[in-house]
Amino acid sequence: MAQARRIKPKVSKAKKTSKKISLLNLPWGLMFVILISGVVLGMLFSGVNSGDKQLGAGLKQLFKTNKSVVVSDATIAASKVTKPVEKEFDFYELLPEIEKVMPNDLTDTNPTRAVDNVDYYLQAASFINSADAETFRAELALKGFKSIIQSQVVEGKGKYYRVRLGPYENKRVAKTVKNKLQKEGIEPFVFSVKK
Repeated sequence: MAQARRIKPKVSKAKKTSKKISLLNLPWGLMFVILISGVVLGMLFSGVNSGDKQLGAGLKQLFKTNKSVVVSDATIAASKVTKPVEKEFDFYELLPEIEKVMPNDLTDTNPTRAVDNVDYYLQAASFINSADAETFRAELALKGFKSIIQSQVVEGKGKYYRVRLGPYENKRVAKTVKNKLQKEGIEPFVFSVKK
């Protein structure tokens, strides 16, 4: 009985070379990235070996270990400023006498009673330029806060435009709004005004 033979097709040399070329057939974008990476790395390494104005000159400084720069504890202690820096806050002096600034540490434990003839406000900012005040008020509106602008002439300083929120019926509500503003990166202060 005769066996069936499997006949393999003969592969020509042209097909063998086409397989090798297809392995090197990378996408153009990848070839471009590889080429640019090689050029940049070459420039960096050539800059390390050449002058200070080349692209990779900073790498030379990075890899150098400079053991001569050691600062002693006595030098650090001598450089410390011992005189406390005083902060200057003008807004306490700028407020009229009818306004009273409330402390930052308002308690949450006791419910507040409504005080007759007093409204609570938050002052978010004060500007010399009215356009800056309007811009800040618009930013507050985008964050969901309703505010007003009040102009006030301060003796010796000129006219100021204050961006204020309120009135609120008690300290607790004013403090809640203040905490929301602080989460937005704004540091307001609470004050009360006689009605």
